[in-house]
Amino acid sequence: MDYVGPSMDKPVLIERISYDQENLIIETISHKQPFPVKENLINFILVHGVHDVEAVRAISEEFDIHPLIRDDIVNTLHRPKLDWDGRHLFLTMKTCFLENESRDMVFEQASFFISGDTLICFRQNRDDIFGKIKKRLENRESRIRKLGVDYLLYVLMDVLIDNYFSVLEKMGVDQDELQEEMIEQPAQEQLERIFQIRRDSSALRQAIWPLREILNSIQNREISLFGAETRVFFKDLQDHCLQIMDNLEMIREMNTTLHEIYLSLISHRMNTVMKLLTMIATIFIPLTFIAGVYGMNFEFMPELTWKSGYFLCLGLMAAIGLGLAGFFKYKNWF
Repeated sequence: MDYVGPSMDKPVLIERISYDQENLIIETISHKQPFPVKENLINFILVHGVHDVEAVRAISEEFDIHPLIRDDIVNTLHRPKLDWDGRHLFLTMKTCFLENESRDMVFEQASFFISGDTLICFRQNRDDIFGKIKKRLENRESRIRKLGVDYLLYVLMDVLIDNYFSVLEKMGVDQDELQEEMIEQPAQEQLERIFQIRRDSSALRQAIWPLREILNSIQNREISLFGAETRVFFKDLQDHCLQIMDNLEMIREMNTTLHEIYLSLISHRMNTVMKLLTMIATIFIPLTFIAGVYGMNFEFMPELTWKSGYFLCLGLMAAIGLGLAGFFKYKNWF
């Protein structure tokens, strides 16, 4: 079992939240000591960090997690999947967020293992992404305190899926700004941003598409873990995924349009430059011809003996140049 993913140096943090409608126990525990579940309560164990393989192995042995599932947990590049063996459920999915400084899109894998009334969530990072859920747990009348572990899974997945909407909103804003910048002045860096958005949208699609299949399986497969009341909420998650896919398709189409606009603007800009250079060359062609004629070294050229020949030649050249420029202006060629 080897960790696959970005390097992490922070120690693993494990939180256990045990609750029912009357009781709520929140504590930090260590994987180096046994931590049996609280009887007659729903146990939510949140593991921050899967880079510590020994910690994942200790937790897996504590809850009899299959070795193949352990490999999927520590492989953060794994494709989202759902496994159900009649007793245990394992689900792994992706979420994404924007880094505070660079605003780059970053993916994170979250894995869920459910056995009885215990749900274990394995995450890569230590940020408090489920802070709102913890606040809801403090309210004895909240739905999460009244329903079972299947509803807890829904709430956790809902938070992770909602992250996609903020990322999609940012991508839409970037595309609008990019379009305005291109119309003012197309530049090479804009093309690079277009390709970056294309890569990001493809990565989002790879993360969301399998999740649709997972939610569809929850709706259609006979998994005794999910009650009829909870399946309705998972149907809502399925609708969110469809909405994300629709938004992604709009972003992909807009990205294609931006690429075409960029190429059109570059082509128009090049055509404008070529037209200007062509007009300048057209003006100087007759002037070069006149200069070439009177630059020949023949002895008998009567104009060379005229006292005003030099000024007449310059005047003729100026008249031709101004005449061609006026003609171009009349035709609205510049």
